[in-house]
Amino acid sequence: MVRRLPRRDVLGIAALAAAAAGLASVGVWALARPESPESSRWAGTPAPTPTAFPGTGPLDSRRAKVGQPAPDFALLDVRDETTIRRLSDYRGKVVLLNWYASWCSPCRREIPLLQRAAEALPDELVVLGVDLQEPFERARAILEMFGGRYPAVLDSNGEVSARYGVRGLPTTFVIDRDGRIVGVRAGELREEDLGRLLGEAGLSLPEGFPRPAAGE
Repeated sequence: MVRRLPRRDVLGIAALAAAAAGLASVGVWALARPESPESSRWAGTPAPTPTAFPGTGPLDSRRAKVGQPAPDFALLDVRDETTIRRLSDYRGKVVLLNWYASWCSPCRREIPLLQRAAEALPDELVVLGVDLQEPFERARAILEMFGGRYPAVLDSNGEVSARYGVRGLPTTFVIDRDGRIVGVRAGELREEDLGRLLGEAGLSLPEGFPRPAAGE
């Protein structure tokens, strides 16, 4: 179950966000509207200075390991900066935990596939995106641009990514219904990889799994 931050924490986050917005206005990243992924603004932009938000981050000391329980964490929702999502909120469903960033071309290509998977298995599968150290605007804009409607959170200071041993983007973990890591894919996720990962958690893509639309 997602939780709302206390009012004092919301005000603190709002102040931090305002300061970050002032710094961002000096740079080239002003997303008044989504741009083409070929735009130079989507490539090579430096990550902002990491900022920790109250009540978020790793919730236990374990490191991610296949065959072991997934380390729990709490991070802010990229679409609602006052909502905290915990990985353990999704216990009972298979979770595809997908690390991404707006500057990552393979990440962009994955988003439509991940969305189709979420729609094909709505009662059994949750796709949870984790943006690595970007402003909220960037983290949600890339999802909007490529049709990603699944939940996503922001790893603002990289602590959770470090706990999961994420060394490059994209990286996708599959977590079974009991909260155990059963597979991982480093690099772009293709349909065959998706089927293999879901199979590790006892799921399979339905017959007639929708293919991408023309030009996707």
